[in-house]
Amino acid sequence: MKKRTMVVLGLCLLVLAGCASVQERRDRRIAENRELFDSFPEEIQAQVRQGSVEVGFTKEMVRLAWGPPDHVFTRVTKERRATIWGYTRTRYYPYRDRMSIPVYFIDGNGRRRIRYHSVWINSETQEEYTVARVEFVRGEVIGVEQLLTDGAADAL
Repeated sequence: MKKRTMVVLGLCLLVLAGCASVQERRDRRIAENRELFDSFPEEIQAQVRQGSVEVGFTKEMVRLAWGPPDHVFTRVTKERRATIWGYTRTRYYPYRDRMSIPVYFIDGNGRRRIRYHSVWINSETQEEYTVARVEFVRGEVIGVEQLLTDGAADAL
């Protein structure tokens, strides 16, 4: 009985952790890296607390403000090599679809027959999209791109 209670409690904690707000996750990252965070100038600390990323930030500052990147790219040009961190979100699109399913039956003569019946099914599809990119050269931010059309960048 005690083991079952612990399992249920553990599952509840996992669910609650998944429901943490963006700010709660940011606060947790800051708390887990307090010494690093305290080494930043006060102005930078305020920006990181607000989830703001600016040109001149280091990778550590960006990681505390926005978390680890979802994708990492390398851009190579004649002039330089840059690392780009990509942050994404997922949209879910629910929809109903009609499909035909075979229904087998035995007719009055004892023969096996098939008829197709239409049924409606509920389903959803998902789309991953980029909400922000941060470009680094030698460990320092040189550019920030943010998607502003649906407020998704605010959710970093």
